[in-house]
Amino acid sequence: MRLLLILGALVLVSGCESWNQKVDASRQDRCQRADWALVGERDGATTGNQTMLSDRYSYICGDMYNDAAYKAGFSKGFARRPKPVS
Repeated sequence: MRLLLILGALVLVSGCESWNQKVDASRQDRCQRADWALVGERDGATTGNQTMLSDRYSYICGDMYNDAAYKAGFSKGFARRPKPVS
């Protein structure tokens, strides 16, 4: 019985590690292919929190993140947002 529990735990751990490697590879691929100006423009048009999103992308993508392009795109998208009617 104890042997079955140990084997089950080993299978579970190895499956989790394999899954984590696939997620990391997918994340790296998306960071490399990202057009940061377009990502920033989309975020600027839909949200208003540039700092939080910029910090998040920088943390996730590291050196693959282009902060200047993102912020320029964010400003462009933010300018397109509808203005509140007073």
